[in-house]
Amino acid sequence: TTSTTTTTTTRCYMGGAGDMKSRRENNNENDEIARREQELWDKARPRYDAIMERHLRLPTVDDDGDGDADADANSDATRTATTTTSNSETNESTKEQRELQVRRKRLVYRSKQRGWLEVDLLLGTWAAENVPSLTVDELDEFENFVNMETIDIYNVLTLRVDVPEEMRGSMDEKSLVERIQDWAKESPLGKADRERYVEVKTKNNLI
Repeated sequence: TTSTTTTTTTRCYMGGAGDMKSRRENNNENDEIARREQELWDKARPRYDAIMERHLRLPTVDDDGDGDADADANSDATRTATTTTSNSETNESTKEQRELQVRRKRLVYRSKQRGWLEVDLLLGTWAAENVPSLTVDELDEFENFVNMETIDIYNVLTLRVDVPEEMRGSMDEKSLVERIQDWAKESPLGKADRERYVEVKTKNNLI
């Protein structure tokens, strides 16, 4: 006789809340509340999608027109072809630097505004201290982590689950997410009580 064991992974908060389901997911045609809930969701969905798109899309300097303004300010018809080429390269380099700066600020902001006090404090504090010095490749890695659901970020930071396989490093070098997890494990912020969370978050302008 051969027995088969099935392992189910459950995403949960504080280890006991379990998965949450809306009443409209129960497919009960006689449930008036579920029907009304579905109507409200259908009406709100376009705005929800638009907000999420803006939240996930990293801005560039072109969003506020700064790039074009700088290009206009540096254009001069009286300059020689060599000077114009040099200025063009300088402008392009400056634009890339501004785009990178905007991207860093957006990632720090998104790290601080997750909606969960613990995640806001842990991820927000790490981001504020480390994002300004990350390389472009590390920013890509951090962005992938920030794009995860907040509950999954929380579970990784608090060691409730392992770092996702695609975000793990090698035997010789830890990945960025693994380093963040190590930092959270050793940080006194992860061991503070709720009053301490509020105090530190207020002090560091994370609210």
